[in-house]
Amino acid sequence: MEPAATGTGMAPVAAVLTIFALVFGFLCWLRLLRVSFREHMLLGLLAVFLPPLALLLLLPQWRREREMFALAGAALLFISTSQML
Repeated sequence: MEPAATGTGMAPVAAVLTIFALVFGFLCWLRLLRVSFREHMLLGLLAVFLPPLALLLLLPQWRREREMFALAGAALLFISTSQML
């Protein structure tokens, strides 16, 4: 693969993976807000201010909210891969 173009500082593949990670992370956060506020008001506020902690508190319900955890895992995978490139 060719080095990144002068002045950009990021390989094109890494840039695309970063965009995917941001989109998946945003979609996961919106879903987390919806699920958290449906469960309890305080859990919803926790999801606004500390999303990783709210994800951990919803971990026992992972079977019901499988898609949300899949989105979070995909975002983590894409951002990790883009940082290695």
